[in-house]
Amino acid sequence: MSRIVILALAFALPTQQPDRDSNSSSNFQVATTCFKTGERDAGMNKICYYDCLGSEAAITIKSYELCPLSIDN
Repeated sequence: MSRIVILALAFALPTQQPDRDSNSSSNFQVATTCFKTGERDAGMNKICYYDCLGSEAAITIKSYELCPLSIDN
């Protein structure tokens, strides 16, 4: 009985991988919450820096505005 099951599975498996677009695995984005790590004045603007799970992100705002404590990236 076990031989029949093994043979049936062998014939049920596809022998060739379907063609896939090379960019198909990178066509989605995951929303990440980034938390403020610092800020810097730059003339009439302010640059706010954020940690996004190990990656750095930055936004530029008016110098008189407050940097948000977190952003979605």
